[in-house]
Amino acid sequence: MPAIAITQTEILQFVAVLLRVSGVVVFAPFFGSSSFPYQVRIAFALVTSFLLARLPPHNFVPDGLGLTGAALIIAGEIVSGLILGLAANLVFAGIQYAGQLISLQMGFSLINLIDPQTNVESPVFSFIHNYIALLFFVLLDGHHWFLKAVSESFHTMPLGGIRIEAPLVEYVVRLSSQIFVIGLQIAGPVIVVTIITDIVVGIIGRAAPQLHILILGLPLKILVGFGCLSISLYFIPRYLETLFASMYEAVFLLIRGLS
Repeated sequence: MPAIAITQTEILQFVAVLLRVSGVVVFAPFFGSSSFPYQVRIAFALVTSFLLARLPPHNFVPDGLGLTGAALIIAGEIVSGLILGLAANLVFAGIQYAGQLISLQMGFSLINLIDPQTNVESPVFSFIHNYIALLFFVLLDGHHWFLKAVSESFHTMPLGGIRIEAPLVEYVVRLSSQIFVIGLQIAGPVIVVTIITDIVVGIIGRAAPQLHILILGLPLKILVGFGCLSISLYFIPRYLETLFASMYEAVFLLIRGLS
C-alpha cells in the first residue's frame, strides 16, 4: 500500500483555510447559532475547509515559509474570518436592537427569554424579530450566500493576502453604525405611534382628572403598539430582503477591502 505523503505546506494551507472558514461558522448568522451542536459545526468547518483547500492556485501557499511567515498567514486568516463573520452579523444585531426598542416602548423590557441561538437573555420582541429574520434569511438562501462568499474570497484575497488599511477600518465603523439605523427603521412606526398615544392620554388626563390615566394608559399603549406592530410585520419581509442583499454586498466589499 503506497504511503500518503502530506507536506508541511499542505498542512499550513489547510489550517489557514480552516481559520477563515471557522470565523464565519462561529460568528455568521445561522451557522453560529448555538442551537447546532458544536460537533456538527466543527465537522462542517473541517469538511468545508478540506474541499476549499483542494482548489489551487487560489489557496496557494509558497514553499519554504519560516515560522514568522506561517504565523503572519495564520493571524491574517483569523482576522479575516472574524471580520467577515461579525460584519454579516451586524444586520441581525440591528434587528435585535429594534426588538429591544419596541419592548422598552411598550413596557415589555422586563420580560426576558433565553435565546437558544445566543444563550443570553433577550426581550420578548427582540427574540421574535430575530427568529423572523432568521426564517427569511434561510428562505432566501442566505446561508448559501456565505458559503459562496467564503469560496470566492480566496479568488480575491489569497492566503496571507490580507491588508488592513485606514479605509477598511472606516468602512467597518460605518457599517457597524447601521445597527442603530436598522433598529430605528424597524421600530420607528411603533415608537411614533406609542409616543402619540402617550401624548393623547396625557391630554385626556389633563382634561378629565377623574380618569385613572395610570391604569388606562398602559393597556391602551400596549393595544395600539400591538396593532401597529401587526401592520408593520406585513412590510418586514420586503425590508429584510433589502437588508440581506445589502449585507451580501457589504461582505464582498469587505473581501475586496481586505485584499
